[in-house]
Amino acid sequence: MPSKNNCALLSSRCPFSYQKILLCTAVMGLSCALSSSAVADNENVSAANSSTTSNWSGYISATATTNVYGQSEPSSYQAMSGNGRIGYRDDWGSIRLSVGGEVETHHDQSYYYDTFLEYRTPTKTFTPDWSLIGSAGVFLPTSHTSQENKLQAAPRVAGYLFYRPSNVWNFYISPRFRYNAYKYEIGRQGEHFVEHQIDILADATWQFTDNWYLDVSGSYGMAKKFNSSRYDNLFTASQEIGWEFSPSWIVAAGHNNSGGFYDPERGSSHGFEIYDKRSSVFYLSITKYL
Repeated sequence: MPSKNNCALLSSRCPFSYQKILLCTAVMGLSCALSSSAVADNENVSAANSSTTSNWSGYISATATTNVYGQSEPSSYQAMSGNGRIGYRDDWGSIRLSVGGEVETHHDQSYYYDTFLEYRTPTKTFTPDWSLIGSAGVFLPTSHTSQENKLQAAPRVAGYLFYRPSNVWNFYISPRFRYNAYKYEIGRQGEHFVEHQIDILADATWQFTDNWYLDVSGSYGMAKKFNSSRYDNLFTASQEIGWEFSPSWIVAAGHNNSGGFYDPERGSSHGFEIYDKRSSVFYLSITKYL
C-alpha cells in the first residue's frame, strides 16, 4: 500500500503497477463463468511499494478466493492461488516476468496460469500530473489448457496513461490488444477460441490514510473468435481495500464481478450488476514486495 512518502516519489520515477491480486481475466462472452485468476495488476499500488534504489523489483502473493454458493452446491467455487513477478529496470525501460497458479479446493483441480513476459518503455512525462508508459509482451503457453489446445503464443500490446493529481489520488487508463496464436482454430473438445481481444481498463486509487487505500476499477473487453465477425463483450468491476501492515507487506480484501451489459436470457433490463450471486467472487490476499 503506498505511503504518502512513497507516493511523492511516484510522479518522478515509478511506473505504477501492483498485483491487485485478483480480477477476472475471463474467457470473453455474454455468459461469464468464474475465471482462473480472480486478480489483476493495480499499477498504482506496486509502484509505491517497489524499491527506488534497486534496478530489481517484484512481488510474491497468495490469495484465497470464494463465491457465495455453499460447498454442497454445484456452482460452489473456492480456490487458493499464488503468483509472483520479477522485473529489471534501467534507462532503456524494464523487463518483467509474471508467473502463477491455482488450486481449486472444492473440485480438487490445480493448474498454472500462462506466463507473461513483458517489456515496458521508460516513462514519458507530459506534465507533473500526466505520464505515459508503453508495453509489449507475450503470454507463453504454460497452462494446461493452452498446452492441450496448442496455443503457440499470445502477443499483447498496451499503454498506460497515468494521472496523479495529488499524493492521495492516483488514476490510470490502459488500452490493450491481444492476439491468440493457436495452432488449431477449434480445440480438442470442440472449443471455439478467441482470436482477437481488445480491453480498456480504468482504475482509481484513493489513499485515505498513510497505511490504507481503496481501489476501484472497471474494464470493458471485446473478443472475436476464429471464423467469426462478431465481437462478444465483457465488463468487469472490482473493488478492493488494502492495508500496509508492515513495510512492503500488504493484506487486501476485495470483490469482483464480470458479465455482459445485456443478458439475453433475462431481458434488456437485466444487464451488468456490481454484485451478482452467479458471477461475483470475493478474495483475501497477502503480498510481499521485493
